[in-house]
Amino acid sequence: MNIDFHAHILPGADHGCKDLSMSMQQLALAQKAGIDQIIATPHFYPQNESCADFLARREQAFAQLRQAIKGKQLPKVLLGAEVQLHLGLERVEGLEQLCIQGTNVLLLELPPNFSVRKHDQTIDALLYERKLKVVLAHVDRYPALHIDFLLDFGCLAQLNASALCHMRSSRHCAPWIKSGSIAALGSDIHGTETGYQEFLKAKKRLGSEYNAIMSRTYSLLNDHD
Repeated sequence: MNIDFHAHILPGADHGCKDLSMSMQQLALAQKAGIDQIIATPHFYPQNESCADFLARREQAFAQLRQAIKGKQLPKVLLGAEVQLHLGLERVEGLEQLCIQGTNVLLLELPPNFSVRKHDQTIDALLYERKLKVVLAHVDRYPALHIDFLLDFGCLAQLNASALCHMRSSRHCAPWIKSGSIAALGSDIHGTETGYQEFLKAKKRLGSEYNAIMSRTYSLLNDHD
C-alpha cells in the first residue's frame, strides 16, 4: 500500500488547497502516482483557534470533498491534522480528535521557537499522559540534534518526499533512513505545481527502504493496542 501521510488537500481548509477544483486535481495526481491512501492534514495552530472551531472548519471542508469523490475511484482519504507544538498543547480539550482518524497518532509540527528545554515537558505529557503516538512532521527541516533527541524521547518521524530530491537534504536525512527511524513519507502537497513527481522520485531513490517505510506506516495506522 502506498500511503501519503501528510497532505493539504481539503478545499479551503488552509493555504494548501484553495478550493474543491484544486482538491480534485490533487487527488487525481495522487491516483496517477499510485497512491492508495492520503492523510488530509490541514494546519492547526492552538494559539489561534480552539480545537472545536478547527474541527468544525475541517468537517465543512471534508463534507464538500466527500460529496465530490462519492462513487469515484480515487485514493482513500483519512482525516488528520498538522498540529503545531505549543506550550500547554497537552491540555487542549478534544486533542484526541486531531489524531489521524481511527488512531491515537498525532502529526506534530515543531514551532519556529522550538527548544528542547522549553518544550520537553509538553512532549512528555503528549506521549506519556495523553498516551499519543507523536509523529514529527517533515523532520528534514530541523536540526539533527533536535530530531535525534525527540526520537530518543519516544517520538516517530515523518519525512517529506521532496527532501530526497535534493542532495543536501537527502544527506541530512540519510542516517534516519538507514536506522529505520522514518515511520512515514509525505508529499506535504500544497497546490498542484509539483504534483506527486517528488513522491515518485523519493520512492525510486529509497529503493527497498520505501516498502519498509510503507509497512511501518500501515502498522502505525492499524495498530489499535
